[in-house]
Amino acid sequence: MSVNYELEPIFPEFNVYPPRWNFDNERAWQLYRRAKREQWDEEEIDWNRVREIASGLDRKQRLAIAYWWSLLSTFDNATPVFAYALVKAHELHLDTAVKGVLTTITFDENRHNVMCGLAINSVLPGYPFNFKPQDELERKVKLNTLWAWYNGSRYWKAYLEAYSKYTMDVLFTSFMMGEAAATTVFSTMSKGAKVEEFSKLFKKTAVDETRHYAFTHLIMTENASSMSEERKKLVSKQVRAGFVFLSLITYRPPKDFWRLPSWFQEVNEHMEDLAREAGFYIPELKEKEEAWRMAILRVGSTLSRYGVPMPAIPELGITGEEVKDLKEEDFIPVF
Repeated sequence: MSVNYELEPIFPEFNVYPPRWNFDNERAWQLYRRAKREQWDEEEIDWNRVREIASGLDRKQRLAIAYWWSLLSTFDNATPVFAYALVKAHELHLDTAVKGVLTTITFDENRHNVMCGLAINSVLPGYPFNFKPQDELERKVKLNTLWAWYNGSRYWKAYLEAYSKYTMDVLFTSFMMGEAAATTVFSTMSKGAKVEEFSKLFKKTAVDETRHYAFTHLIMTENASSMSEERKKLVSKQVRAGFVFLSLITYRPPKDFWRLPSWFQEVNEHMEDLAREAGFYIPELKEKEEAWRMAILRVGSTLSRYGVPMPAIPELGITGEEVKDLKEEDFIPVF
């Protein structure tokens, strides 16, 4: 095929070339600058001190703390999620600062994932794969972790396909509820933690989640005024999906999505109690409910300004747009 090099080339659609830059989205640039200022290093935490404290706990208490971190990692294993979003942002030639913020979130999520691994390794090295249960409770705890991770694996393909189904603004509303709730939960845990190093971790993580929420808010509000009614309904559906997905660790897992052992909730509550006895602060159910209500108020106030109906959250007694028939491919939210 002959090529006329006298003409400018026609670039393929959905391609990261040609590179383009723009510097006029000041809201996004402010968030990008903030993200760079607020970076931190998970290795600054005194993990030897965590190991020293863990050595004074009994086996079940150490298991309870490691187990909680393993559940958190279901959501903090999000580096590839945002890395993929970053690739898509380049293919779509989004604003330079938006791509910059996505780069920092990808880095944040890697740090959060490493944080989970370091915490588990400091408290109960080898959990869960090299962990040998000594009784029925320990067997069920290990299975709880593995089944939580299995559920995370179920939405990965759906996430990869989501970009052909949703625009970026709709897609990122999936994260709004989770980010809003996580901010409150981690702030609460940082204040209640008796282990200073964990308090530092939660405080720093809460700062990250606050910034991530600001990003989802930015993406949604920049496009909300031009949303069709159909896209508004998709947003409502994604906000509901966000609540259902994140509830595993921030509330109680509804049955809309989760496939879990029959004993999951009973064992989970028992392990939370053991962790609390060990000085590892986990919010009680009422505190979790309050965190979600605050998140719903934050997200709902934003949605209402643009005529987007807030979905009903019957688990918390919240009325709104009823969302029916949530399917597996609808679940694409993460921390």
